[in-house]
Amino acid sequence: METFLFWFCGAAMVLGGLMTVVQRSAVVSAVWLIFAFVAAAGIFALLHAPFVAILQVLVYAGAIMVLFLFVIMMLQGPVLEGERRRMKPALWPAVAIPPLAVLVLVGTRIADHGTAAFTTPLPAGFGSPTHVAELLLGRYLLAFELISIALLVAIIGALAIGKEERKLPWK
Repeated sequence: METFLFWFCGAAMVLGGLMTVVQRSAVVSAVWLIFAFVAAAGIFALLHAPFVAILQVLVYAGAIMVLFLFVIMMLQGPVLEGERRRMKPALWPAVAIPPLAVLVLVGTRIADHGTAAFTTPLPAGFGSPTHVAELLLGRYLLAFELISIALLVAIIGALAIGKEERKLPWK
């Protein structure tokens, strides 16, 4: 059952990522990205890392996506010509093929090998708050700080773009 859920969450993540790219509306695209983040949290939960799964939902699907939606709605530009139209029926198979391919692969794997669980054992304390803190504030400290600076610059940039044009300092 664990293997099936892993592949199901993986297929849901692929579907969410694909629909994020395919959608014409930025808001609908952001909602599909939330769907992909929740599927990633499901994979973390299956890997016996409940703390990381909860962080995934709270930080990414919660806080970061609220920020994205706020910026999208604040910068609501003109509606493009093709934004209101639905996807052509000829493109729907392209959306349906990846999840179906994953289901076929999972079905053949289960038929060939049974429902074996993950073979590689996880290290002790994997996904615990202590383990996450040791990684973020030890091994990956530089990347963690660079990402926080990049997010700060993105927020400042979004606020600068959102201001009225006559108030911009460089005009």
